[in-house]
Amino acid sequence: MIKTNERTFLLSTKETALLLRVNEADKLVCDHYGRLIDEGDLKSCAVPTGMPTGRTIIYDEKKSAKLALPLMQSEFSTPFKSDDLSPMIELYAEKGRVFDFIYDSYEIRDFVPMEGYPNPHGADQELVIKCKDEKMGAELHLHYVVFEDSDVIGKFIRIVNVGEEDIELRRAYSSQFSLQNEGYIIHGSFGNWAGEFQRNETKIGHFRYEFGSDSGSSGDQHNPFFMLKRPDTSLHTGIAYGFNLIYSGSHRVCVEMEPYGMIRVQQGISPSGFEKVLHKGESFLTPMAVLTFTHHGLNGVSHHMHDFVNKHIIPEQFAYKPRPIAFNNWEGTYAKFTEGKLKSLAKKAADLGCELFVLDDGWFGHRDDDASSLGDWTVYKKKLPHGIEGIADYVHKLGLKFGLWFEPEMISPDSELMKAHPEWAVTDGIHEPSLGRNQLLIDLTKAEVRDYLFECLDTHLKTGVIDFIKWDYNRTFSDLPRNGAFCHDYILGLYDLVGRITKAYPNVLFENCASGGGRNDLGMFCYFPQGWVSDDTDALERCKIQTEMAFGYPPSVMSNHVSAKTNHQMLRKTGFGTKFDIACMGILGYEMDVNDLDSVDEKAIKEQIEFYKENRNTLQFGTYMLLDTFDHDRQIVEMADGECALVTYVNYVQTPHSGNERLPVTGLIPDATYEYSVRKEVHSLKTFGSLVNQQTPFHVKEEGAIVNFLSRRMSLDAEALHGEAKGATLNAGGLQIGRQWTGTGYDDTTRILLDFGARIYIFKVKK
Repeated sequence: MIKTNERTFLLSTKETALLLRVNEADKLVCDHYGRLIDEGDLKSCAVPTGMPTGRTIIYDEKKSAKLALPLMQSEFSTPFKSDDLSPMIELYAEKGRVFDFIYDSYEIRDFVPMEGYPNPHGADQELVIKCKDEKMGAELHLHYVVFEDSDVIGKFIRIVNVGEEDIELRRAYSSQFSLQNEGYIIHGSFGNWAGEFQRNETKIGHFRYEFGSDSGSSGDQHNPFFMLKRPDTSLHTGIAYGFNLIYSGSHRVCVEMEPYGMIRVQQGISPSGFEKVLHKGESFLTPMAVLTFTHHGLNGVSHHMHDFVNKHIIPEQFAYKPRPIAFNNWEGTYAKFTEGKLKSLAKKAADLGCELFVLDDGWFGHRDDDASSLGDWTVYKKKLPHGIEGIADYVHKLGLKFGLWFEPEMISPDSELMKAHPEWAVTDGIHEPSLGRNQLLIDLTKAEVRDYLFECLDTHLKTGVIDFIKWDYNRTFSDLPRNGAFCHDYILGLYDLVGRITKAYPNVLFENCASGGGRNDLGMFCYFPQGWVSDDTDALERCKIQTEMAFGYPPSVMSNHVSAKTNHQMLRKTGFGTKFDIACMGILGYEMDVNDLDSVDEKAIKEQIEFYKENRNTLQFGTYMLLDTFDHDRQIVEMADGECALVTYVNYVQTPHSGNERLPVTGLIPDATYEYSVRKEVHSLKTFGSLVNQQTPFHVKEEGAIVNFLSRRMSLDAEALHGEAKGATLNAGGLQIGRQWTGTGYDDTTRILLDFGARIYIFKVKK
């Protein structure tokens, strides 16, 4: 809801309010962003202006003898007019570089979709505030979009050249937000390939903090999502702000505290290498930034962001629709496969209960490794003599959907496409281009390139045999041509291509991938309903990655796979039970040579898939709560949906002095009676090493043939837990769980978790 009163604007959601005001200097400032306020009390929220001190430059003494630009909680800023903090907008013209925008008018309207960008759907209202610099012939339009049900505000700007001379744009952030310092901490993430979303916290001091990505994509280095929190903010209580950007390219966040304690937060397109000339009558639009506020701690931020993504970002035809359980052949075969091998894997995947078979890299051109054929999207007949239709038909007859891997944005130097169109590869035309994963970037700023790629995709999709596309992107930018905004123009070209193909095939499910999580952002999720979280399928690393990602993104977009026991990235060995307990918190899949499974593991995986299907809605779309973190040597996550709650407990490092533990649960219906249990799991005989000799009538070697033979055919049940209690009792921490193994005894209550082990606890209303 948006209300105006003279020169104030109050934007309200279910639980939050943003109060804007045009001050006496005709500058737009933010007086309040936080909990709801009464519209009759707006004057009391106005941020006072103290008397100027020392070297302070007064902005306009005719309007006010006290107002200085760096001390205002301004909604925008430009340089060279005494505001010496980081500028939001930087413009240059032949006649000068001082641009001074002042308030002109406003409009309240229905949200008008942004041209060229992905657009969230279901917005309530849009406020547009127009500011002008008549002397420089420029206008600044500030847009505010309300998503009332999700407690989210969207912000973006448009810069318009209404003069006669060209204007050069060198910086244009989407949002500027100011607040008074109360010891705030930046909570964000850093990362790299196979190590995305690593937590990073920095207390804001009197410095300028900048982070983001200049790689051409939103990046695994620093995702656009971050938070500000007070020092006393916990998972469940306290003040926190969440920020994100509906954009998939190079981006920048700037957080700066001026000497008197005001914090300025900016987010938007990275200004590195960004130059855009606006001729007379032209304008530039930024992508939308999104903000939220909560007093319910970090989980409160995640609830708002999850709701926003599920309701307003995900394509409407996929919103809240169950995602299929995938089997992907990649870690089972890599690029070395035959049609017969694929058929055997598909048959076993169907027997296990999977619902989707995804053929990954290696099916096109003459691709036997990652050094060839990108751009040549024709079938490799040596591997697939019956083509894509042949393997897809076999898969469909098994009752599975069929998916196919593409990497449209890349070109291999040895490809036929490169021979025909060397000018389509991104190079600066001067230096020998650098390769990444043996490939070059293809130039999506060119319309003819986008048309070619659309035709390649369309050729395969129009056969009607493809239900799912995994869209990969395996290198970052380098060797850019001399183009003032190439990185940004490339992203607009990407949006044009994916917009066209998803519009043409609205019922094909697309999965976003960029060597894992290199481009998991709100922009891509507007087109692709889910994303591959990381190429690292190790259970512990995935647990950390998924948990940090979940502050800004819901489990419904997270594609997670159970892989081989000995992880290919970490060489860490982990049982399938633990791998499932972590991978099931989102969209489940499997990725291994399932023909190598023994009877014990086959049975376990079938039971996992049955459990997932029974609880899929809760695990994909339930309310997410982080209840404990590895800071306390255990991580506990709850997913709750109406009368069902599932709690995943992940151990860190096993200790010899485990004590009693209560299992935290929240959000259960207080007066309902719940039946609780632990998901059935088994222990391999190998877990116990030479201790098996305490139970066998003859001596066996710990790694000997007898133990290996038996462990492939039998196992020991893990601990049992059954009971019932009122929701109020369980919410109060009233469920005690058995002690962990301490080396001195074992019964059916003993939890043998080992290092990085996991369990799922189940709570369902008694019928």
